[in-house]
Amino acid sequence: MTIYSPLRYRRFTASQTETIHQLIGFRLRQEWFALPINTIQKIIPLGKVYGDPKGTGISLTNYEGQEVLVIDVGYQIFGDILSVDLDQTEPRFLVIIASTNGKLIGLPIDSPPSVLRVPESSLTVLPETYLERGNIKCISSTMIQMSDRPPLFLLDPNLLKCLNYSN
Repeated sequence: MTIYSPLRYRRFTASQTETIHQLIGFRLRQEWFALPINTIQKIIPLGKVYGDPKGTGISLTNYEGQEVLVIDVGYQIFGDILSVDLDQTEPRFLVIIASTNGKLIGLPIDSPPSVLRVPESSLTVLPETYLERGNIKCISSTMIQMSDRPPLFLLDPNLLKCLNYSN
């Protein structure tokens, strides 16, 4: 029979109690963002998008035989069209999520996505003033601070509440 010392037991229970969040991290413009992995249906290479002649950040693409609304999250968050071309050697991707009414919505991202396992202790609450007056829209009140990565803003998992195009 194994006998656990109090110190060994405390280490074991301490390592088991912290919640780990699974997120997908990606870059938009020069900032890093994340979405909870359970909100994402699929991530595919960004194909041809069409139907946005006025540059509104809302367009369409075809995925598995159906039209998917593509919302340029970078445009919605930062309020401007991407003025400089991204490095064309780096592929772009489309994060597909389901809206509240079940329709698929695509969010183009500027970097290959990465799966992150983030401990609860890495989540930081953003200051209220920043949320009210900050330059980045559509984010939740949480930022992720990890020692080996730049800070990530957690996008609102309820389809970026400020986007009303999914109705």
